[in-house]
Amino acid sequence: MKPANWCMLWVCLAFGAAVSAEELLPAKAATPEPAPCHLVAHLNESKELTAAAGLQLPRWYDLHHRLLKLLTDKAGCSLEVVGSPWPRSLALLRDGKIDLMLTMSYTLERELYADFIGPHYLEETVLVLDKQYLPKVKKLSDILMLPGAVGVLRDAWYGDEFAKASLETEFQPFLQYANSLTQKLNLLQKERVVGMLEDKTQYLEWSRTYPDLAARYKIAFRLHSNPVYIVASRKGVPFAVRERLKHAWYQVYGGPEHRAILNEFGWVLE
Repeated sequence: MKPANWCMLWVCLAFGAAVSAEELLPAKAATPEPAPCHLVAHLNESKELTAAAGLQLPRWYDLHHRLLKLLTDKAGCSLEVVGSPWPRSLALLRDGKIDLMLTMSYTLERELYADFIGPHYLEETVLVLDKQYLPKVKKLSDILMLPGAVGVLRDAWYGDEFAKASLETEFQPFLQYANSLTQKLNLLQKERVVGMLEDKTQYLEWSRTYPDLAARYKIAFRLHSNPVYIVASRKGVPFAVRERLKHAWYQVYGGPEHRAILNEFGWVLE
């Protein structure tokens, strides 16, 4: 060993200045905190519209609000919730004027403006019908034999079979479009339709709230089933924030907090 090295070693030992290997390495840069973000989310109901229709705000309004809050809290974002009709909210999301929506079925057209953050529910579309017509309606084409129209949500996705049938001239008089779930239920209460296309869980929810309707309207058949997603606006939400949201949802999906919220409302994940 060269004298200079001996000297250096002697100095370190003499003065008790030996340091650990970690202390000799360059200090690691601190992980930067995520930039603050504020997100505006749509829910397809509002207290004002529901009250005006003489109906109760559905429990899934609070459920969806809680799920959005679980997501945004995990992502480090603040949340503002607004209520507006489904078709309007789709347009606002496309234009980047709102940031988040739930219960979105995947389509190629929607992927152009909506980034699919992650699934939150398996939707099962059923035809709910006045029970006197159940014997004659077993499939979608049988709607043509009904004496009235069926309520459907405008711009909703009910599967390929319905999408094709809704374009046929003979079907169109049998479809009564509504802009919200509240409006669709209002049509049923006022007997302006003889049935409605509805998510099975939502049908069970309003059946508990309105037993008179539950006694009259029953499930005729299942039309379609698919997962529905939380989505973010591609135009309104920066890519980095959308990636944060995906990572946050991956962390909470199926976890204790997520399942606790679902259990509180009597819904299941699978």
